[in-house]
Amino acid sequence: MRDRTNAFGKRKKQIDFQSAELAESASELSNPARGWYQIHTFFAEQEPDFEELRWCLHPKDTLVFLLIDIGHFQDRDLDQEALDRICRILSFFSERSYDCIVRAVYDREGKAFLREPSLFPQVRSHLEQIGRLMERFAGVVYVFQGMLVGSWGEMHSSRFLSEARMRQMAEILRRYKGEETYLAVRRPVYWRILHEDQEGERVVQADDMGIFDDGILGSDSHLGTFGTQSRKCTSWNSPWERTDELAFETEIGRSAPNGGEVVYSPAYLRELTPEIVLDVLGRMQVTYLNRAHDTRMLEVWKEWKYPGTGVWKEKSFYDYVSAHLGYRFLVRKAHIVPRRKHHTYDVEIKIENTGFAGYYQEAEICLEYADSSGVCSSEVLEPRVKGWKSQECRTLACTIEAGEGGLYLTARRKKDGAAIGFGNVSDGQGRVFLGTIAGKQ
Repeated sequence: MRDRTNAFGKRKKQIDFQSAELAESASELSNPARGWYQIHTFFAEQEPDFEELRWCLHPKDTLVFLLIDIGHFQDRDLDQEALDRICRILSFFSERSYDCIVRAVYDREGKAFLREPSLFPQVRSHLEQIGRLMERFAGVVYVFQGMLVGSWGEMHSSRFLSEARMRQMAEILRRYKGEETYLAVRRPVYWRILHEDQEGERVVQADDMGIFDDGILGSDSHLGTFGTQSRKCTSWNSPWERTDELAFETEIGRSAPNGGEVVYSPAYLRELTPEIVLDVLGRMQVTYLNRAHDTRMLEVWKEWKYPGTGVWKEKSFYDYVSAHLGYRFLVRKAHIVPRRKHHTYDVEIKIENTGFAGYYQEAEICLEYADSSGVCSSEVLEPRVKGWKSQECRTLACTIEAGEGGLYLTARRKKDGAAIGFGNVSDGQGRVFLGTIAGKQ
């Protein structure tokens, strides 16, 4: 840009933008609502030791799985003491800024027929009680798994899983859940049963319900998660074979988080490679995984190397998966051009979600800079991050009046201001340095 003079003959500064190197970082980010979790088990009739619980929390996790056993109340409603206790449990994790995956169950031993209520009205009543708690803690409960019933709460081996009853249970949960609380069912076929109005539609209309698959990679069918017949050869309300179900999970995972547990199987492990596992996790749109359920499979991943190129080449496969569970925003390019008007710049930034899954909560991406008066300022580049799909690139643009100084990119979740880090090398505060506006005489 050439020098110019003002009305008094004084030369203005020549302005230049010095772009930063947007290097990718090979690190996991402690971003909200994605990643690894560990399970904490509670009993509705028993007060937890909250002091001991403090020492059991994993320092890097932003997710936590709360397994709440209500089997003690199989023949009556939860009393007020039990309801207050569950509130204290949710408050404990809320105060520590965890996003909670919650599963309330009658059974934890594979004995659903013995532990469940005898009559369905009691199940409905319990769901109403749990639903009201979910409503109260809508900002804390990220995913509510299952519908209380089945062995381990996994929606199998139960007398209450007819299609009609499942629809009644889902209706209760939907009535109470918050806007950013998602439901999850154990198998894709259950999702279809609960969306019978979509049978015959060419394109699935995904909503607030995802899948929790607790048999990931345990066998070709994920331990019974999938069926054996192709979609073309069976009905909407029947399980489909693996390829069709994974394609189906890709679609519903665009709008709701999927996750679960990987399972070690010596026989099936021989069928797997890093490339196959990456393909499965991507097709499933996996947002969250259990870090402690079957560590034998995770140990295999730690021995494998990432098979691709770039900054992750030859890095631990486990580390790559850890970093890409859920969403991972990576700034690919920043283009900043001075306009003719002094201190005015056109900004264009290209960002890709390189994670396995999308982003499901309200958030915004902002540009931070010093304005023409030297005052710190911020411009919203993207006001609606929710719905940003896996592998989707967006180009964000704005025009700013800026003075000399650095330009930074930041992202925050709207409901609590939680910082969302980018997959680039950052300044230690989660901000991506884009470059510097500098002036010279």
